[in-house]
Amino acid sequence: MAMLLIGSSCAGPDAFGRRAHSARDEIGATYKAMEKAFSEGNAEVIAASYTEDAEWFAPDVPMIRGRAAIGRAWRDAGGSGGAGKRLRIDVAEVDQDENRANEVGRFTISAPDGDVLTAGTYLAVWARESDGTWKARREMLNWDIPPRRPEPGGVR
Repeated sequence: MAMLLIGSSCAGPDAFGRRAHSARDEIGATYKAMEKAFSEGNAEVIAASYTEDAEWFAPDVPMIRGRAAIGRAWRDAGGSGGAGKRLRIDVAEVDQDENRANEVGRFTISAPDGDVLTAGTYLAVWARESDGTWKARREMLNWDIPPRRPEPGGVR
């Protein structure tokens, strides 16, 4: 019985014949890389976590389509030249079904002094790519604390 439990808890081969990783594990690792990239101002690393045809739905702006456009949106939101800003993403739930996963979570962007600049909740749909990696396909977010608009002269 113990061997049956151990064997059933290990990830088996995926649809592409490779060892499958849970979406939750890979999504968590992706977010750790995104948090680091954000603080370093590296929007390209953040953009790489999306599919080529991804769609990003944020309040107050039209839908953004495509990895490159989403990367530009992250850069404009402070993901380039982050100047010590911190992004924190907390995964609340992941519901995986073979090559798709639905995820719900919370995010916070803080200034270097810890002051919260924006925070909210999100829903993301992830797709497993042909190479077995998980990429965000659609993401919709909602503000709990809307982003602050820069004051004239760059003063907050």
